Amino acid sequence: MNNLRRMIAFARVVEAGSFSGAARQLGIARSAVSRHIALLEKSFGVRLLNRTTRRLSLTEAGRIYYESCTSILAEAEAATQRIHNLRDQPVGTLKVAGPNSFTSQLAKLIHAFMQQYPALRIELQLDDRVIDMVQEGIDISIRIGWLPDSAVVARRLCDSPRILCASPAYLERMGRPVTPTELTQHECIIFNRLPTPNQWAFMHNRHRKTVQVQVQGHLQTNSAIAVRELALDGAGIVLLSSFLVAEHIAAGRLERLLPDYDCGSAGVYAVSQERQYRQAGARLLVAFLAEQLERLV
Repeated sequence: MNNLRRMIAFARVVEAGSFSGAARQLGIARSAVSRHIALLEKSFGVRLLNRTTRRLSLTEAGRIYYESCTSILAEAEAATQRIHNLRDQPVGTLKVAGPNSFTSQLAKLIHAFMQQYPALRIELQLDDRVIDMVQEGIDISIRIGWLPDSAVVARRLCDSPRILCASPAYLERMGRPVTPTELTQHECIIFNRLPTPNQWAFMHNRHRKTVQVQVQGHLQTNSAIAVRELALDGAGIVLLSSFLVAEHIAAGRLERLLPDYDCGSAGVYAVSQERQYRQAGARLLVAFLAEQLERLV
């Protein structure tokens, strides 16, 4: 760092034509500029500047060193600008992680985002396991039902209501429950990544009373996608986030049950490590996802 400071001081002296002019540009004392030049000349063992009472001129060694200085300082400035561009403009590579259950929505949204910022590259990693963002170099992690963690910064993108549903084929075969307690007589498919997989809560929209039901079933899995596919295949009743089943309900492949009850919701979060060091691409992506997901859900 000392060599770089001395290099800058020397270049400013040459360009300003005086020690005083260089000192004004650098915002330091004239004596400090003189000391930088003296130390440079001492370290090289040659004179870099010819000094007279009226003007300064470069020696041959000084001319060679100045040419090198301008090249090095220009490259340093270019590197600084590239880093600022990475911070302020959506360029470079952004590593994004998300759960497998969010594959369809996240892939479409990221594709739409990249069409707006074609200079940005995105590596999308989809995995249901809990990842180490630092170890795996993840910039943004999309989490559903994320719990607070002091080591990261999270922005809530939206809430995804949980919906109780089943296939028409299952309901024709086993009947439609009309109250939450009737679920105990049904085959329920258990998503075992929930905090209480077998205990489902229902709050009546009008009476605001909450009912806890202990459900049971012969099938359970740690994959939300598998739960949905089992429901589509007529295996039982499921409780899943709306983004997993809304399309199938609209198409008639699944039927919503107990519409008078609120089944709770799961928060969708964008998680990063430190807010102040986020790239522009990360900030823009989080804002884009918040806007689009709110509309989608």
